[in-house]
Amino acid sequence: MSQEIKKLGKHTLIYGLGYVLTRLIPFLLTPFYTNVFQSTEQYGIIVLVFTDIAFMNVVYRYGIDSAFLRFFSKKKSGFSQNAVFNTATTSLIFTGAIFSTLIFIFSNSIASVLPGLDGYGLFIRYASIILFLDTFIAIPLLYLRMKNRSIVFMSIMIANVSINFISNIILIGYFKWGIEAAFISNIIASFFSFFILIPLTLKNITFNFSSKLWKKMMRFGTPFIFSGIAIMVLELIGRNMLEIYTDTATQGIYSAGYKLGIFMLVIVTAFKFAWQPFFLNKDKDPKAPELFSKILTVFSFVMVSAFLILSIFIHNIITFDFFGLFTLLGKNYWSAEPVVPVILASYIFLGFYINFQPPIFFTERTWVFPFITGSAAILNVILNIILIQKFGMIGSAYSTLFSYLWMAGLTYFIVRKWYYIPYQWKKIFGIFMSGGFVTFLFYFYSVENILLKLLLVLLFFTLVFGFRILSIKQLLILAKIKKNNN
Repeated sequence: MSQEIKKLGKHTLIYGLGYVLTRLIPFLLTPFYTNVFQSTEQYGIIVLVFTDIAFMNVVYRYGIDSAFLRFFSKKKSGFSQNAVFNTATTSLIFTGAIFSTLIFIFSNSIASVLPGLDGYGLFIRYASIILFLDTFIAIPLLYLRMKNRSIVFMSIMIANVSINFISNIILIGYFKWGIEAAFISNIIASFFSFFILIPLTLKNITFNFSSKLWKKMMRFGTPFIFSGIAIMVLELIGRNMLEIYTDTATQGIYSAGYKLGIFMLVIVTAFKFAWQPFFLNKDKDPKAPELFSKILTVFSFVMVSAFLILSIFIHNIITFDFFGLFTLLGKNYWSAEPVVPVILASYIFLGFYINFQPPIFFTERTWVFPFITGSAAILNVILNIILIQKFGMIGSAYSTLFSYLWMAGLTYFIVRKWYYIPYQWKKIFGIFMSGGFVTFLFYFYSVENILLKLLLVLLFFTLVFGFRILSIKQLLILAKIKKNNN
């Protein structure tokens, strides 16, 4: 059992390291943008366009990427892995070309109906190019994950974001270009990944399109379209509604604070990268339920620990002066600090939602995804309407938190009837209670002294191990993983 957890942990660390770097490097653009673009409206426009790109990525892939994972790993699907690769890739390239052509042609009209982007048709045209290139590389990157070629995967991802970052610095910092440089830099980086992955694609693709397989993949993947859109609505609608109910400046400030949630999102995404291939290969394993149970307990401890450390030290993090040159957030954006702990907490429950997904994949009842995520998105919209008008951007942050909590809880209560997993709820509850108690002390006494902050973090670990909620032996697994990777 411990060997299986080690295996998952090893892959989580490998993909996690790559994802940390791929998120950290572009994350550095946040202090760069917020220090260079003194106008919060300019930063708000950049955020709005990339928000729309993230939303359209779901439409461009229409669940084929999720179906690829399932059928590529399914040993008795009746189709070879090569057939799965060919069918998925051909489908996405063909439709991606059509979508991008239409968006490019009607860019001005599209910009006129998007909140805050009227008159920015050029940026929409840039977005259409980025979307096509990202769609082209989607299946090749998933192929690398499924083949456990983590070093190649990491290298491409890191090179992509590095090129994006350097291009931004050169075009904006040196040539003094405006916000359009943010999109041009992304196109340059996407073209790099496109050309790097062409050999892999050509090696595996024969354009041997299987209509029978495609229909099966669409049947499995179509619910992910609606689910993905709902997730995007849940993740991004708050920023758009802030634009509507407040102004672009507030939206820009909130977006800058929201981006600091990356610290938790990195952990969740790294886990997801390793978790999906891992549990898909445990479909018929009788020991899988007990294994999944222990994984959630360790996951809970890691997430709550990260939440506490980041929440307690977030003020020190965002105001840290890097050699007198810049701070993590420009001073005009420091008012975003209160939203950060709420967003960090939201990602804990996103992680739980991901943990609860194996029964859906095993039983192929993917139709439940739109119901779960759709209801969470509707709840998010309703809460945003109510809370933004009363509390401003902090209201939007709490809307996200409650919606992710709802999504995780609803998933658990639905899927446990299909595939029972004996989760260690007493241990998990103890971890959350310990974290909640320390969080209460921090905010109630408004702790500012760094030494006292460190003592609060130590108190959490003392409570968890002192009351034997977790044992040191369980966590030594993680230390062994790290040792094995060095």
